[in-house]
Amino acid sequence: MKKLLILALFGLGLSLMLAMPTAKSIFFADSYMLRSQGVEANYWNPARLKVSSFTDLWLPGVNSAITASNNALDLDTYNYFVTRDTLHVADKERLLRDVKGKLSASSEASISHFGFTIGNTALSSSTRFFAKAEAQEDILRLALYGNILDSYSFSKASNNVSALAYSDLSYGAGDFSVPFLPDGMPEIKAGFSVSLLVGLANLSTEHFSASLSTDEDGGTSARQEMVLRSSTFGTGFKSMLGLYSELMPGLEAGLTVDNLFGGIRWLGTNEERSYHITIDSLFAASIQDDFYTQSQSTEEISAYSTALLPELRLAAKYDLGFMDVSADWVQGFEESAVTSSRGRVSCAAAISPAPFLPLSFGIAFPNSVTPLKTSYSIGDQQQNCTSLLLPFKPITVSFLDTSPKEFLWPPV
Repeated sequence: MKKLLILALFGLGLSLMLAMPTAKSIFFADSYMLRSQGVEANYWNPARLKVSSFTDLWLPGVNSAITASNNALDLDTYNYFVTRDTLHVADKERLLRDVKGKLSASSEASISHFGFTIGNTALSSSTRFFAKAEAQEDILRLALYGNILDSYSFSKASNNVSALAYSDLSYGAGDFSVPFLPDGMPEIKAGFSVSLLVGLANLSTEHFSASLSTDEDGGTSARQEMVLRSSTFGTGFKSMLGLYSELMPGLEAGLTVDNLFGGIRWLGTNEERSYHITIDSLFAASIQDDFYTQSQSTEEISAYSTALLPELRLAAKYDLGFMDVSADWVQGFEESAVTSSRGRVSCAAAISPAPFLPLSFGIAFPNSVTPLKTSYSIGDQQQNCTSLLLPFKPITVSFLDTSPKEFLWPPV
């Protein structure tokens, strides 16, 4: 039972694990809005599309990335528990300590198809995938300690899963000067990008409620109702507006609003799956094969729309010549598969102690659903690249952690 529990928890963390439009942003822990240029600016800040010294080109699949995270579990925790023959109270509390109300996991992937710039315009295409899952802490507590309270209740707010995948064809134009500014005000550059979307797949939790209680005679009763909506193929649209300005020599500030007027209309196979489970006054002595009732149904539904909710990003960057530092703040207005209502701050620095040895460091600060992320790299980050990042919540954080990590499999 212990091994099955651990495998289930890490299965959630690994398979349903969010923000990474392009691979190079990994090197700066997503503090990248004022660092992007060329084709990448189509997804970060289209005001910075113009590349003066060269024509930017994306090759198929080269500039791609995947990131996965959860708010509580890591490989050190996994390795610790698979070597335990018995879980003591201290072990169980260690598992529960970092969950903080619910276990949250998210993932985002991006695969580039092509992209190029001509002057201050860009055309690009990519495929994006987003996934999120949340499970209430009481579910883990029930698995570890059993039914120790009179009643439990669960709702969609803390127990849900969502996923969205689409391909885009994006056109952007930038490097426009905002007119009619007051005298003495720094020049503000503006840009925009518009994207035609092809929806590939969508999954959302439309309803979830569950309860578990013990009656006066000691019998257990339970109810669960869940409705999942799934879709394939759709068409849609979204846009981005970007601004940036050099406030003083070396100091830049920028703003973007993504997913303006965004949405996907699902026109393919659309289904709703309903699950109902009922247990009435169950006693251990009377457990049989039919101690519960279960029903499941699938219904085709008509076309519907999924809104891509707006997301705001503010950034600042200061260039000291031999080194530059930046900070980004991103905030979604509502919770969705694509955005988070919990704001997040990330910072980065790039330094060149020698022309042949550029270094970068980045840190994205944690919030209630996303762990601390750190990055460091050596080399020229302006080259096209493919990256993989699995930033599980660390027990200790070090920019230069070179200690070996061993993944024990199968569990002992």
